[in-house]
Amino acid sequence: MHLPFCSTVCFYCACNKVITANKARGEEYLRYLKKEIDLHCELFHDRPRVEQMHWGGDTPAFFDNTTLAALYALLRRRFDLAPGGEYSIEIDPRTVSAESVTGLHLMGFNRLSLGVQDFDAHVKRAVNRVQS
Repeated sequence: MHLPFCSTVCFYCACNKVITANKARGEEYLRYLKKEIDLHCELFHDRPRVEQMHWGGDTPAFFDNTTLAALYALLRRRFDLAPGGEYSIEIDPRTVSAESVTGLHLMGFNRLSLGVQDFDAHVKRAVNRVQS
């Protein structure tokens, strides 16, 4: 699932993205995403089983854990998330906190994808993705 909201642009990224600090744009997107999930799930006789799920985008940096938990809870209601499945999320090391990682784990995520593009300072500046 791609949540295309980022607070800053990374020049290497070719993903569909919305660069904004306006959280309301993300909330509107999530309202439509939830409607789409419900519409698709109505087509199934049983709850579809999910064994792998990955959330991409600048997710934890843009959305707070309360918002993410509500979306994850919807997916739990609409899909049969397999015990022991792989549930991953992309995180931005520039903005993630220990508290947000703990919250992601409590939601059900069991794998993190760290968005580290390079370690060379010149390259990091060139792609607008400077982290320690």
